Amino acid sequence: MSLQIIEMKVADLVPYAMNAKQHPAEQVAQIAASIEEFGMNDPVAVWHDADGVPIIVEGHGRVLALQKLKRKTCPVICLDDLSDAQRRAYTLVHNQLTLNSGWDADKLETELENISNDIELGKFGLEYDPEKE
Repeated sequence: MSLQIIEMKVADLVPYAMNAKQHPAEQVAQIAASIEEFGMNDPVAVWHDADGVPIIVEGHGRVLALQKLKRKTCPVICLDDLSDAQRRAYTLVHNQLTLNSGWDADKLETELENISNDIELGKFGLEYDPEKE
């Protein structure tokens, strides 16, 4: 199955009630800043329940950021080919996989140094302190 990106109303997207991933206000603000700076480049994934309600599978933080920004629509992919168990598992797996790796410290430092004069990195939770050199 090939994924298609569609636009949906943010207000129609229903958070998964058992989503275990936390999204503190500071993180939501960072996501909102990212959307403002770079655009909404990562579609929200939804799964339609038996009543046709689009339940968020992954992208809860992005939806909160879009609400903060008062955006009316967002790009969405539908994962309706997943079973209910797969959808619930993927909600966890998607978030865990991003936590299963770290940074190459030297490359990260070089990238932060190279872009710190052009983009305010702190608003995204990235810090570069040239005094540490």
